[in-house]
Amino acid sequence: MQRSQRANNSDNYEPDFKARKGRKTVVKKGKAKKGKRQWNKSVNYRKAAQKKRELERKKTAYAKTQNRRVVNEILRHGKDIKTENVSVKGWQKRYGKAISAKSPGFVQSELKRKAENAGGSFTKFSTQKTALSQTHLDGSRIKKSLSQRVHRDVTGIPEHHRDLFSAFLSRYVNQDKLSLQDALNEYPRLESVLLEAFEQHSQSRKQVGESESRKTDSPLERFSNEGRTSSQIAITSEKLVSSLPESACL
Repeated sequence: MQRSQRANNSDNYEPDFKARKGRKTVVKKGKAKKGKRQWNKSVNYRKAAQKKRELERKKTAYAKTQNRRVVNEILRHGKDIKTENVSVKGWQKRYGKAISAKSPGFVQSELKRKAENAGGSFTKFSTQKTALSQTHLDGSRIKKSLSQRVHRDVTGIPEHHRDLFSAFLSRYVNQDKLSLQDALNEYPRLESVLLEAFEQHSQSRKQVGESESRKTDSPLERFSNEGRTSSQIAITSEKLVSSLPESACL
């Protein structure tokens, strides 16, 4: 679409210019001129624009469906929801357009609406005052880097997933205050649940890693091998080896 616009409206763009990119000099496309309202749109451009709108509509609908499924799964376990008061705009600045696929703001609004309609509650608490990911059962706070996903409590309890343990502590947050005594009293009863959830999370991550590791070929190699049988690929490999000089084969 951009190439079509530039080809049909060359006067609406500033001229291309050279720029330094590291040690290389690259040619960058000129930006669109401000105030230009006359744009010639070809038939192919209009077809591509219509296709793009349909793809964006399907993408948005799919994301909303998946998010509603997550919301319904959460509400099956309880109607009283507690969540950290995290800035969605901060996530947008950090992750950019990728955050639109997850839509955390939409998930929070749906959770609030459905929980309150079902007679439950939706409460947000401060992350600065509670610091659940840093809090240990003895009351101490130890900072973790964002890449550290395992919580190792100083009291000697088994290791837990960082977010799962924070979710456990959030059950005992009331008006931005954490009741550690209640968490200590309830931990023995919920320890097996937390460990089971951690194990399920580890297995799911392992399955995803194995599926990704199978994709070792580059897209060009997969395209070149597509539609060819294994015997054809083997014959091609033999011809390649036979054509090499003897020193290269050694």
